[in-house]
Amino acid sequence: HKKEFFYAFDFETDSIKRTTDYFNEKAKNLRRAFLKAPLKFSRISSRYNLRRYIKYYGRVKPHLGTDFAAPTNTPIMATAGGRITQRGYTRGNGNYIKVRHNATYETQYLHMNKFKKGVNIGTYVKQGDIIGYVGSTGNSSGPHVCYRFWKNGRQVDPLRQKLPAAAPMIKKERPRFFANIKPLKQQLGNISYSE
Repeated sequence: HKKEFFYAFDFETDSIKRTTDYFNEKAKNLRRAFLKAPLKFSRISSRYNLRRYIKYYGRVKPHLGTDFAAPTNTPIMATAGGRITQRGYTRGNGNYIKVRHNATYETQYLHMNKFKKGVNIGTYVKQGDIIGYVGSTGNSSGPHVCYRFWKNGRQVDPLRQKLPAAAPMIKKERPRFFANIKPLKQQLGNISYSE
């Protein structure tokens, strides 16, 4: 990466949730705790703004989410692993899903066209799992997903947060990890690289 070599070994750390992460040779997790966006988007159509004039309402009203414009039915992904705590419809939000990631963070995804089949309240989703599809349901002026981010029960701007690294490998897993990567490191060490 940028003319610098580094190791990235995939390793299953949770056999129940089938969680596989990538770690360097010192067992440091290389994944971010949250994806930067919940979809592959064309543009940010509206940012988190406490003093935004909202044309739909005809007045200044806080916009507590970040809108990612994308074509209808673009897949929406969970930005981090967690459990679905809300799934439903309201007049303002349209079809929406809320995910609790841990005691500190929650995320919400609004205006979906439809939910992914099998994603219900109580379902555990992994980072990058598809949970629904872009739409324009509820109070919406076009197809997009409004991505909302909670920290300690308060909505904040996800693009301004210093987010934690992904969970580190637990100590009892490290001997198995190091035994697993030893022959792989030897194989990689025998490969000659040219620029």
